[in-house]
Amino acid sequence: MVKAIHFILKIMLLPVIVALTVIRLFAEFLAGISSVIFRSIAGIFLLTALLCYGFGLDSPGECLQMVLAGFLFYLLPCTVEMVIAGIVLIEECIRSFT
Repeated sequence: MVKAIHFILKIMLLPVIVALTVIRLFAEFLAGISSVIFRSIAGIFLLTALLCYGFGLDSPGECLQMVLAGFLFYLLPCTVEMVIAGIVLIEECIRSFT
């Protein structure tokens, strides 16, 4: 009886596991591409802020705003990686349940 219920749960949750796997792979692909782009933009923001401050073109407040904008661009791929980790956690919980 318990084995039959366990088998039925496995069959019912199989599409969910497949969907989570496809979503995870797609998110990892997008994270790989976007991390290169966003981290390059973050480097440009930081370099621009340092050079503007060094040559006295902008005030320190404006340079700090550029550094913070670059930091936000740097953090975007990190948040996507956290979402991917959450998807993997859900996927593993479902697999351990069935």
